[in-house]
Amino acid sequence: MTSQEAAHKILDEIGQPLSSKEIAKIALDRRMVSSIAQDPIQSHAQTIEKNIRDDIYNNPKLVFVNSSRGRLIGLPVWDSVRSCAPDKRIINLSELRAHVPTELLEKLRLAERAKLKNSFDETVSFILTKGLSILSPEIKKGLMEQLDSLNSL
Repeated sequence: MTSQEAAHKILDEIGQPLSSKEIAKIALDRRMVSSIAQDPIQSHAQTIEKNIRDDIYNNPKLVFVNSSRGRLIGLPVWDSVRSCAPDKRIINLSELRAHVPTELLEKLRLAERAKLKNSFDETVSFILTKGLSILSPEIKKGLMEQLDSLNSL
């Protein structure tokens, strides 16, 4: 799979623009691409950027998307759609980054393949919501203990 094909697949799955380095890191982590370069992330990121800039090997087509985070890489439909009418699903989202054990990530990917929700992000949110609802009595107990300790001051 080429860097460009991997980038397109990742963006389609995630559903929002990413930096070329973020895309390259995901592609390498998932073993969608490989590299013998000293800095594989930088190498793939530069390839993606050059393909878009020169529009020679830009297939499947990707575009630069300007955002509050700077210039990102996106799918062509996002360039016009997002500037006119932002996707309401994305407006209320916050980004969370967490390091999880590989075994847990594999289980999340299995849940994604089971099509519990439409995307990986939605699947993770669904699982977190379910887990939090199950743990809510323990969370409440922990918070109450902290409040009680404040009262004893």
